[in-house]
Amino acid sequence: MIPCEEGKKTDFPKTKGGKDVFQEEVHLRDYLRIIKKRQWVILTFFVIVVVSVAITTFLKSPIYRATTRILIEKETPNVLSFKEVLALDTSDTDYYQTQYTILKSRTLAKEVLEKLGLMEQAMQTESRSFSIRGLVSGLIVLLGLRESLSEEAQNRAREQQAIDHFLNDMITIEPIKGSRLVDVNAFSTDPKLAANIANTLVATYIQQNLEAKLSASKDAVGWLAEQLKVTQQKVADSENALFQYKEQHAIISFEDRQNMVMQKLSELNTAVNNARIKRITAETQYNQIQEYLAAVESSSNAKAIEKLESISQVINNPLIQRLKVELSTLESELSDLLKKFRNKHPNVIALRSQIDSVRNRINSEISRIVTSIKNEYDLALAQEQEMTAALEEQKREALDLNEKSIQYGVLDREVQSNKRVYDALLQRTKETSVTEQLETSNIRIIDQASIPNYPVAPRKKLNIFLAMVMGAVLGTALAFFFEYIDNSIKTPEDIKQYVNIPFLGFIPKVSYEHPALLNSSPYSIELVAAFDPKSTVSEAYRSLRTNVLFSSLERGPVLLVTSAGPTEGKSITVANLAVTMAQSGSKTLIIDCDLRKPRMHKIFNIAEHEQGITDMIANLGTNGLRITVKRTKIPNLDLIPCGKIPPNPSELLGSERTRRLIEALSKVYDKILIDSPPVNVVTDPVILSQIAGGVIIIIRAGETGRDVVRRAREQLLDVKANILGGVLNSVDLKKDNYYYYSYYHNYYYHRDQNELNQATKETRLPIKYPQKVLQAANLMKKGSSIEPSDKPQQGSS
Repeated sequence: MIPCEEGKKTDFPKTKGGKDVFQEEVHLRDYLRIIKKRQWVILTFFVIVVVSVAITTFLKSPIYRATTRILIEKETPNVLSFKEVLALDTSDTDYYQTQYTILKSRTLAKEVLEKLGLMEQAMQTESRSFSIRGLVSGLIVLLGLRESLSEEAQNRAREQQAIDHFLNDMITIEPIKGSRLVDVNAFSTDPKLAANIANTLVATYIQQNLEAKLSASKDAVGWLAEQLKVTQQKVADSENALFQYKEQHAIISFEDRQNMVMQKLSELNTAVNNARIKRITAETQYNQIQEYLAAVESSSNAKAIEKLESISQVINNPLIQRLKVELSTLESELSDLLKKFRNKHPNVIALRSQIDSVRNRINSEISRIVTSIKNEYDLALAQEQEMTAALEEQKREALDLNEKSIQYGVLDREVQSNKRVYDALLQRTKETSVTEQLETSNIRIIDQASIPNYPVAPRKKLNIFLAMVMGAVLGTALAFFFEYIDNSIKTPEDIKQYVNIPFLGFIPKVSYEHPALLNSSPYSIELVAAFDPKSTVSEAYRSLRTNVLFSSLERGPVLLVTSAGPTEGKSITVANLAVTMAQSGSKTLIIDCDLRKPRMHKIFNIAEHEQGITDMIANLGTNGLRITVKRTKIPNLDLIPCGKIPPNPSELLGSERTRRLIEALSKVYDKILIDSPPVNVVTDPVILSQIAGGVIIIIRAGETGRDVVRRAREQLLDVKANILGGVLNSVDLKKDNYYYYSYYHNYYYHRDQNELNQATKETRLPIKYPQKVLQAANLMKKGSSIEPSDKPQQGSS
């Protein structure tokens, strides 16, 4: 926060982490400015790259390319595989990638090099040639860091290097997309050798492929013969085991015997069922007769007898039927006879005797029938038991036969399986033997490599074009990199953006546009605004004067001019700015408060030991100080030099005497410019900033760092100094794109000088000055005098 007037303040951006926060907006003109500024970096790098590439390109030996085109068919692996057992599932991509790798294999490369005699040639060349790698290796051995290699090891190393060079630099494999064609490219400085390499490589590759197939076929035949022998023995062993099993179990035809057993089992099952039915029927009749007999024996009633006689065997018995008829006849006769005779009549008795005889015969027959039924039941029961036993026996025999059939099936299947394997191996052996004799390669040459007529490298136009593009791009990148690492302030935008203070103006590097004036001018060469007022530098000082006057309105006449560090051009800027203010009609005073390294006395050609500001402060309130203020030959411009350098400058400048003196002088002069030491070096500027109405910071363009200026600004802000802005000094108009200033300067300079003076005078502070110093310096003691001497000092400018 910079105090302006009482009750007013100017806000700066807040800081974060001790650093100011600035909004950076990059425009295209910023990039163009950097490119123009660093154009020699870009151009130098561009020329180096283009010239280097051009020299390398034109000195490089021409490279020729020869191409052999081949067709690689994917083959089905008929040998070494069974469809069910050893089927291979290799994708086309894997297969062709494998073939491309084989084409770039070290084994193939070594054979090609040996066939063409390049291996021996390469090893001889390697042994005679000088290389950095060989030199380093020799130094390592010489220093004892590694043992020396034997001749054999060195030959192996040279052989590996030759193969690596062949694979990396002389051979490329280019599959043609969407086809099975492959281009084998060979590169060499000798066109004939390039064609020989391509053709030899392909021929060797095809030969190795065919040899690999033949070797595989031979291996397959041997493997099949061995497996055939083993399988044949397995067939014999399995057949012998089956024969012994059949002999052991008396099996002639297992299927016939099994059919017989099953048929007998079915018959026995039927017989058992019939016997069971017969037994159940006989048992039922037997139980019924036993029930009737029990009833007859217990009651002997007619109903029980009738039930007994109602048995089907009794009813259907012919003898019983005939006896019943005879009994019925006799009973009928008895009934007729009883009608005539009594019971004891002999005829009746005789007839009754016949009837009893018939009945006895019937009972006897019934008893016989009952006995026969019991016998039938016993027989049926015995038959059922016999059939059941036979059925169980047959079942056991069937189960035993099934068990034997399982083992028999295992042995039989083993025999059949071994026979099938044996037959397949036998068939495969015959096929493999035929295939071995008819084996052909699946790789065909489509186009043989011919001797090329034109080289393919180096491509001079393309290389030069790429070098130009690369040089321009990398040169621009290098320029931006240099700009990135350059932390100095170079433009007004840098002051606003990185330091965050107003920009008051810039001062170009001094170039004497009118050299003839140097000899005729009574002014010092450093006062360019005085001896060459029409120059660009003078116009820059006048522009700075205008901006300073506008910026310091209502802030008082005292301005402190300082810098962040030494050698910023602060003193010269103060002198020339004061000259322009004096030229505009303002009564101006320069006070040299740089008590460490004063320069104003040199610029204005005043003796070094003249009295100055230190003497005025020390003798404030005494008489005889009139000669301290030096009048220069420039109208309206006075100077108070440094004077005697005190041992304690900071204490002197911070004293109440200094403040009172400056206040008194400010009532006499329109503008007072105080030249102070750098802010970052001593504390004098910070102390003086409390007296001045505004502070101007001088910044040397392209040299002063951003952090240095920011640190100076922060020190001034810490004491609430009123910073008017920054001045960019020693600006290179051509380098930093300030050329437009020179262009417009010629136009503006020829404007009406009276109009320019009038515009400048409007910026002057409306202060009424007394004619004498003693009348204006109310704070000074009576009798003191600090008026400038009437005559300029001897030797002054």
